[in-house]
Amino acid sequence: MINIPRLTIAALRGGAGKTFITLGIAAALKRKGLALSIFKKGPDYIDSGWLGKAVDGECRNLDSYLSPPEKVKQSFFINSSGKDLALIEGNRGLYDGVDVAGAFSTAELAKLLGTPVVLIVDATKMTRTAAAMVLGCSLLDTEVNIQAVILNRVAGARHDRILRESIESATSIPVVGSIAKLTMDNFPQRHLGLLPLFEHTAAERFLLEAANIIESSVDLDKLQAISASASPTSVKHSELMPSGKYDVTVGILKDSAFQFYYPENLEALTRLGAKLIILNSLTGESLPELDALYIGGGFPETHAHGLAENKHLRDSILRAAKSGLPIYAECGGLMYLSRSLQIDENTYPMVGLFPIDTILERKPQGHGYIHVDVTRENPFYPVGSRIIGHEFHYSYVTGLNDPAAEYVFEVKRGHGMDGVLEGIAAYNALGTYLHVLALGSPLWAQGIVQRAAEFAKWKRVQDR
Repeated sequence: MINIPRLTIAALRGGAGKTFITLGIAAALKRKGLALSIFKKGPDYIDSGWLGKAVDGECRNLDSYLSPPEKVKQSFFINSSGKDLALIEGNRGLYDGVDVAGAFSTAELAKLLGTPVVLIVDATKMTRTAAAMVLGCSLLDTEVNIQAVILNRVAGARHDRILRESIESATSIPVVGSIAKLTMDNFPQRHLGLLPLFEHTAAERFLLEAANIIESSVDLDKLQAISASASPTSVKHSELMPSGKYDVTVGILKDSAFQFYYPENLEALTRLGAKLIILNSLTGESLPELDALYIGGGFPETHAHGLAENKHLRDSILRAAKSGLPIYAECGGLMYLSRSLQIDENTYPMVGLFPIDTILERKPQGHGYIHVDVTRENPFYPVGSRIIGHEFHYSYVTGLNDPAAEYVFEVKRGHGMDGVLEGIAAYNALGTYLHVLALGSPLWAQGIVQRAAEFAKWKRVQDR
């Protein structure tokens, strides 16, 4: 049995202030000297970057849609071992899942991990109705252990008093914090969430401000006591991810343009023996000696000019791809390897490996979980396998009918490139809008290192 103090921070809906409050709690508890592990529910990269920054560590994603529940549970407790407290930020509303039963919701994750829940209530233009909502959440599923409420965006002392008395008289759930309306000028947002950590010019100052606000508005001692009330739980002991002894070098484009990488994915590569080399798409002039290249997602559109200007690296990647270098490119990486990226009236040249162009729109073109079947030979996945991932992209692809384009996936759920086609292959490269989580997709890391090993062997033969 494992017993780790733990909390899930949930809310009645998305946009209620979960991330700001979770960041503030994490930063404030860290200031008190606690060693924290921190997690984000769901397939989020941006919130995870901020949460990791708040504890000077890695934030890991917990998603039982993308990974088997036992793997999720195992990852949580392994990565919380030796910590004083584990903190989870939920996503969307507490009971919001993929179906009418709320499958894969924050509530279901809290039950899986046995965590007490702190419920954030956005009190904007609301008084006693807040009590009805908290009461409803507590009664909808009595196995969800809601232990406290934090009020957010409170208009003043009178508003605070009515809210507290309404909630605590209608339920047995105490209000442990009340946060006034904030301008959030130092917390800019993009699309559906925060500005990425890499692009925020005053991240340290913001975290300091968030910690100060939480310390003055929330009873941290009560939160710690609630976290310690979590019951011991059992976890199956098995290998979390496969291990191996491949002697290969994998380059990772990781910078402000390409920043979306799950820690588990990079660890999956290293566990199989890969040595990772971090590269910069904006300042690097050419690729070093590599056996494979992994380009994750990000916001290449905000760095389109810099990516286009760095012609030396673009040409280096194209030459390497034509020589057979295995390249796996996700979302932003796919955009980078296309012929061009169009943003409004401006068109920027990209690597030109794939015979497609990408165009940025103002609304999401694909958002949510996605299933694809592998229908054709490709560098990394066996034909006949099914890949489950997540997509979130504002760009779409043109030139799909180019006779030189070779698509290897068929979309079964989600959007992909056009609702049917996904996964474009060329040489030993594959580009896709899918993001996969290695915990639930062991074929992903295995495919990359195996192809890297084959390429390394081929190079040795050529050098003789």
